Amino acid sequence: MVTITANNKIDKIGETTPLIVPSQNDRGQRFFQIAQTTLLAVIMIVLSVGLINFNNYLMKKGRFPFAVPLVLIHMGFCSVCAFVLFVLKPERFPSLTDPVQKVTIDLRFLCRGSLPIALVFSASLVLTNLAYSHLSIAFLQMVKESNVVLVYFFSVLVGIERFGWKQVAVVLSIIAATMMTVKGELHFELVGFIVQSWAVVCECVRVILQALMLSGDGKKLDPLSYVLVISPICFMILGSALAVLCYLPKGMLGRDLALPTIEDFKAWWPLLLLDSMLAFALNVSIAALIKHTSPVGYILCQILKDVAAVVIGVLVLKNVVTGMQGVGFILQILLVLVWSMMKTFPEKFKDGLLQGIVAVLEGFLPVAYVQVPRIEAANEKKIGTATCQLKAEDA
Repeated sequence: MVTITANNKIDKIGETTPLIVPSQNDRGQRFFQIAQTTLLAVIMIVLSVGLINFNNYLMKKGRFPFAVPLVLIHMGFCSVCAFVLFVLKPERFPSLTDPVQKVTIDLRFLCRGSLPIALVFSASLVLTNLAYSHLSIAFLQMVKESNVVLVYFFSVLVGIERFGWKQVAVVLSIIAATMMTVKGELHFELVGFIVQSWAVVCECVRVILQALMLSGDGKKLDPLSYVLVISPICFMILGSALAVLCYLPKGMLGRDLALPTIEDFKAWWPLLLLDSMLAFALNVSIAALIKHTSPVGYILCQILKDVAAVVIGVLVLKNVVTGMQGVGFILQILLVLVWSMMKTFPEKFKDGLLQGIVAVLEGFLPVAYVQVPRIEAANEKKIGTATCQLKAEDA
């Protein structure tokens, strides 16, 4: 086996050898990029898990268990902060300022694209927070993993996705794993499960609407532009909903839709402000992470976030998780990871699921070595455009 050294000398050193030896500067830059991306990923995961637990804390009885006002405060705060950031750093909003990526925000775009998305997004956030009053964080995160199933079926119905047996096999496996988590829940509450299920449905509809209305023909919004456009609309929708709730008879609202008093706001405004700051910081961290990582990296961060939320729910909040739920959740995570691979690298899964997984994993192995072809009896071999004369004893 041979390789070519820097001075074109041919040595017998084995089957693999580095193509290019990176310089010290390249190594330093690569290390900095990895460290930066890792830090952004950790920040995003910490903020996301923190917001989940913060909302869960506020939604408990005796604190601020008012889902509509809570989400209304979030949307109002995010709208103001996004506008201030837009004034100070407009380059962070390329979909609104970059001539190449700029999206035209007109009445048609707002009514046919932004308004439906904001409507289901608001409903999803309210229902998700309502579910915290009924079920544990760990179980709710497990239920959320099933959104892949609904997104796929809705996508097939509207023509975004093609029906495929490989996809169906993964989807059915996710359903089975989700059923394991539901079956194993010790403190199951039907009302909370229905509320969370509708939250998942609304979130899936939002994803489909975004794919149909905001991602085609130059209509894709970057994360911060998305916050700036959608948050004010959500605020108006939730404000209108709150006004309607104020005029309904008290007996019709029930515990979940009860309205806070002035005393509630006075008692909890510091934590409400901190919670809103956390929500906006999460949006900024997501935008930064997407800018500095690949789609696969972002997907992995989301999966790690789900795992961290469940682990914290079990270890810190003392949520009880049975063995069946643990196995079901592990299967969910693995299957969602496989699904994400299929979506990101569809060409690698043409020959089957197992072959696709192997091909994707091989792509992430260090590409520092290449196979050097075996030299047979020939005295001359071309490597690229260079021709190297080989002596018989070197062959």
